[in-house]
Amino acid sequence: MRTFEQTISAKAGDGYNIHVTFADGTRGVFDFTPYIDYPCYESLRNRAFFEKVAAVHGTLSWPNDIDISPEAVWMDAVRTSPISPSR
Repeated sequence: MRTFEQTISAKAGDGYNIHVTFADGTRGVFDFTPYIDYPCYESLRNRAFFEKVAAVHGTLSWPNDIDISPEAVWMDAVRTSPISPSR
């Protein structure tokens, strides 16, 4: 079974990039571009709405019950800082 870390913070960046921090302290950038044309994400094409992204219960979420799986974010985010050592 594959493991993943939950997202604990999120902030919209340029384009459809989202700067994320995971529960283990790792930071990265998640590119939402491959998902933006899915019908369920149509409202996120509005930049002001896209910028309302937040980390809620470990996943990226927006108002109106829009979210994306934490597994997708963990697997697809480009890491910008290394995974923190275990304490």
